Amino acid sequence: MATREEIIEGLNFTIAQAKRTTALFPAGEWDDKREVGWTPKEIYAHLAATAGIVPGFAGAMLAAPEDRDLAAGANINDMNDKAVAGMATMTPEQVMQAFEANYGKLIEWLQSLPDDTLNMKRRFLSESIPVSDIVASSIMLHGIHHVYEANTRPIG
Repeated sequence: MATREEIIEGLNFTIAQAKRTTALFPAGEWDDKREVGWTPKEIYAHLAATAGIVPGFAGAMLAAPEDRDLAAGANINDMNDKAVAGMATMTPEQVMQAFEANYGKLIEWLQSLPDDTLNMKRRFLSESIPVSDIVASSIMLHGIHHVYEANTRPIG
């Protein structure tokens, strides 16, 4: 089971690597499509929106029965597209501010959760697992993965 400390360390690592790698982007880099189909700006808009949703989603997650998949019936691709489109007019600097602020709020939320809540089992595109593992996989590792994607440039 992922611990609160591991998740928070991973989220802080994600923020640090995002800031480090984007600081090295040359002019125009924010608008270059990556293999995933999004630009770095769109990737960070997606991460900002995802981190921003989690604390508000917590009530529904905790109230749900253990055997119900929290993602059932949700069109996650549509949600992602809408979230990215909602930040389309923002500058890269504004997107990164939203990313860092939402990750900070997510960390604060995690710090406030009782251990019993982190240990509760729920389903999110998975079998019934502890909430801490849902957050570790669906948010922390997801963010690290996308930071890598945003920094990966086409070869050739």
